[in-house]
Amino acid sequence: MIELEIHILSDRREGLLVGLGRVVIASGFTLLRQRVYQDNQGAWLVMIVRGEPEQQLGLEEMLATHARVQSFEATLLAPGAAAQAAATPAPRASDGATHGSASSSITHIGPDVGKVESMLPQLARDYPKIFPWLLALEHDVAAEAREASLLLAGRRTGTWVYKRDYEMGGKLGLADAIKRIATPAMRSLISVDVHDRHFHIQNCPLCPPGGHSGCRFFSGYLEGMLSASSAPQSVLVRHLHCRGQHGAGDCVLEVSH
Repeated sequence: MIELEIHILSDRREGLLVGLGRVVIASGFTLLRQRVYQDNQGAWLVMIVRGEPEQQLGLEEMLATHARVQSFEATLLAPGAAAQAAATPAPRASDGATHGSASSSITHIGPDVGKVESMLPQLARDYPKIFPWLLALEHDVAAEAREASLLLAGRRTGTWVYKRDYEMGGKLGLADAIKRIATPAMRSLISVDVHDRHFHIQNCPLCPPGGHSGCRFFSGYLEGMLSASSAPQSVLVRHLHCRGQHGAGDCVLEVSH
């Protein structure tokens, strides 16, 4: 198990803890302590959470793309440091501060919504030949916003494709939605093998070996499509392996709810 100290900046405090606490729980973490306060930058939410190491990336993805999150810092705490961290004043986003008890820290900003929105008409026009636009998006946004922007673009595209090609009125169970909707939609874009709830993407053009991972687009694509098409609507796609970062042969995504 790991413990994370998360500092989130939002525009207002109303409903912030409730909304993001649900994200923490949905991502498989337990909320240990929390604090909300306001300053001249906006509303700050400080959370100490505990969960499995392999779930950290999914939590960070969900926070990076949440509508209430303007920026956040996630700090990995040393064992037993949660009590001390909870009593430490929250750093400002501009401080770049980390606590002495932490072994690593990473700061994220949300997606570049403007650039994603301006690209969506081009994706719709050229779909399914969209990879040149996605590669351009990767280079156009700040490095800290790259993965969140790809995830947002994927969610918006997946929702659009579902409404255009697959909307039939009734909701499907998740297994049926994967088989009847998500699998053929993914295969219109790329070569993929599907085993139960696992998607094995072959030779992903967004994930060159030794380069950045572009799997976040496909995570968002599946989340957008399956959230619109299946019941229940809360769908999470975890990024398990990437040929660009992990040296794996395939990029592997896992669907859960």
